[in-house]
Amino acid sequence: MFFISWGSKGAVADVGPAGDRHCDRCNHDGPFTRMVAYRVRHVYWLFRWVTDRTPYLLCGNCGSEYLAGDDDHDVKEERAAIPFWDRRGWTIGLGAIGSVVAMGTIAAAADNVADSGYVLAPHVGDIYEVDLAKMTDKPEARVMRSAMRVTGVKGGSVEMAVANLYYNDWRGVDRDISSGKAAQADYYAPEHAIFPLANLKRMRDDGVVYDIRR
Repeated sequence: MFFISWGSKGAVADVGPAGDRHCDRCNHDGPFTRMVAYRVRHVYWLFRWVTDRTPYLLCGNCGSEYLAGDDDHDVKEERAAIPFWDRRGWTIGLGAIGSVVAMGTIAAAADNVADSGYVLAPHVGDIYEVDLAKMTDKPEARVMRSAMRVTGVKGGSVEMAVANLYYNDWRGVDRDISSGKAAQADYYAPEHAIFPLANLKRMRDDGVVYDIRR
């Protein structure tokens, strides 16, 4: 089950001195401070934004609070007094998402470059994640995600063992490879397939081969 963590909290920020004034509560003259009360709303505490800014004056002698008048109210100064993380936290959240997307894009590009090199120079033990449905005229299913493992490379040919099973999406094959199941001999059929080496690149370009593990 997926839960969204969201909420809000109240906070205050010191805007700056307001000079000496008379406090009607404690009946003393003394320094006052310009303050701003605000509410931080958030989603997962990463996306944060400020609402409900309320400027006020604070008596430095007794701590009494007074609503700020027009002469003591400066939106720019009040906004600047609020900590950046509260005020612009939403940009950090977007930046974090952007970084993850960029990292994923770079990783995918690097993986694609590596796979392009692997099909030109296959090694024994390489595991090719393939769609068997694209390798036959009459497939048993529309999608047949499976694996083939290189068992030999000789001259201009590559010999491959073909897995005994297939899945309807890529996660099943990935799980078998990650768990080590796809490294076992009995995972594959006893009969091996032999392809011209030049065919591997075409299989990669045509989407028959969609990932290679070395």
